Amino acid sequence: MTSFSKAYKKLNAQQKLAVDTIEGPVMVIAGPGTGKTQLLSVRVANILEKTDSLPDNILCLTFTEAVATEMRDRLVDLVGQAGYDINVMTFHAFGTEVINRFPEYFYQGATMQPIDEVSSYAILSNI
Repeated sequence: MTSFSKAYKKLNAQQKLAVDTIEGPVMVIAGPGTGKTQLLSVRVANILEKTDSLPDNILCLTFTEAVATEMRDRLVDLVGQAGYDINVMTFHAFGTEVINRFPEYFYQGATMQPIDEVSSYAILSNI
């Protein structure tokens, strides 16, 4: 039995419905610790298995780095090396990537990069 089959078997009926819905968006509303990360990882694995979608054409957004890391690990477990090609990032990281990739569409060609300590101190002092 593959790791996908094992993971799929553990899902409840509503979770299986979400995983089996390949076309179009799916909204998952659930509290902490209810298996959202696992559900979304299994759905991505299912999409890769049943369609001609490429891993690098899939985007998974999360709120925290910890969940992004957890999702990446689960995807690698489910789909193997292809899991590293799936775009898994936080909303903030995604926004930063878009701004850095297409700066011409943002105010004065904005670029996003971490601020250094001296600049941070100067800004906070002015405030």
